[in-house]
Amino acid sequence: MESETTPPERRERGRRRVRPLKDHVLAEWRGGYEPENLDPFSKGIGSILQSTMNKLGLKERLDDELIGAAWCEIVGNFMAGQSAPVELRRKVLLVQVLQPAIHYSLVRLKGQILGRLQERFGVDKVSDLRFRIG
Repeated sequence: MESETTPPERRERGRRRVRPLKDHVLAEWRGGYEPENLDPFSKGIGSILQSTMNKLGLKERLDDELIGAAWCEIVGNFMAGQSAPVELRRKVLLVQVLQPAIHYSLVRLKGQILGRLQERFGVDKVSDLRFRIG
C-alpha cells in the first residue's frame, strides 16, 4: 500500500528513479514528498483574489477607488480640484463639492458626467449621481 510518505521512486512499478539529494532533504523536512502532478492544486491568482474580494465585500470598494482615480479625467482638472467622489452605494455615486457655484455647474453637467461614467465603467456600476456641498 502506497502512502504520501513513500518516496516517488518506489511508487513507480519497480522502476527506480534517481531523485536529487535536495528532494530527499525537503521531503524529510516537510514530512512527505510533493505530488508529481500539481495541476489539481493550482489556481490562477486572479480567480483566488476575485473570490476573496467578493467574500469580503471589497469589490465595491475597488470600484470606488477606480472611479475616484478616473474622476479628474471625467470632469476635468478644475472641477476635480473642487469636488471628489465620496462613495458608491447602490449604484449611486455621491460627490462632495466645495463651493455652491461648482455644485450648480456639476448639477447642470450631470447628464454628461453620468454618461462618461457609464461609458467607462458600465451602466451596471453607476446609475445616478448625487452632489453634496461640504
